[in-house]
Amino acid sequence: MPTCFVIQPFDGGPYDKRYNDVYEPAIRAAGYDAYRVDQDPSVSVPIESIENGIRSAIVCLADITVDNPNVWYELGYAFASGRPVVMICNAERLGKKFPFDIQHRTIIVYKSESLSDFSKLKADITEKIKAYVKKDAALQFISDAEAVAPVAGLSPPELRVMAILAGGLSPHSPTGLYSAKQDAERAGVTSLGFNLGMKRLLTKKFIEETMMQEDYSSERYPGLELTPQAWEWIEANESLFVLHRATRDDLGDEIPF
Repeated sequence: MPTCFVIQPFDGGPYDKRYNDVYEPAIRAAGYDAYRVDQDPSVSVPIESIENGIRSAIVCLADITVDNPNVWYELGYAFASGRPVVMICNAERLGKKFPFDIQHRTIIVYKSESLSDFSKLKADITEKIKAYVKKDAALQFISDAEAVAPVAGLSPPELRVMAILAGGLSPHSPTGLYSAKQDAERAGVTSLGFNLGMKRLLTKKFIEETMMQEDYSSERYPGLELTPQAWEWIEANESLFVLHRATRDDLGDEIPF
């Protein structure tokens, strides 16, 4: 069964209990096996096993409540490897600065005051994992895009940006500009290709710029949203889009912090 790599403190205390009572059951409910490197008896070189485990996982789950150097390293490696990461954070941390920039990324903020808080967290994790895996599969490449673009009226960069935005977590909500660019990189689209496609789609009124705000932060940031005209075009040209998982090259040494 595909795995979800769990990034968290191993403390023999509250976080290990949360893994047993919340994280592992939530991951299993989403249809995946939870993987913790400290529970793998075959591990001989931990750092290699961590990196291999992250690269081979279909998704990662990271609790970023406390400043743990191992957590931040593994999270940075997951970002660099292009893995989708479901991040969770206890509400007690809100307002404290993170060691590196994770703004504009979705974080599940949870409380730990009662059993109902953990029941909600479990359900939220399961839902988000399913949504992220679905989104990752929906980072669609266009089938023979060079050939169909002149007929469909859109260039390959436009088609790829459309596909990335259409594969967002919800068809009724915008996608953060930063998140869209990260998705584009994972789908093999260069920064120039993304910007070119975005500019052309804005001119054709297939996408709109908007401002977004996360529940846990008062900061606003730019986002992109497909227009009804764009969704009509997608539905009329559904055969151009292929749902399959992108092939990722081996990760080098670069970590984004």
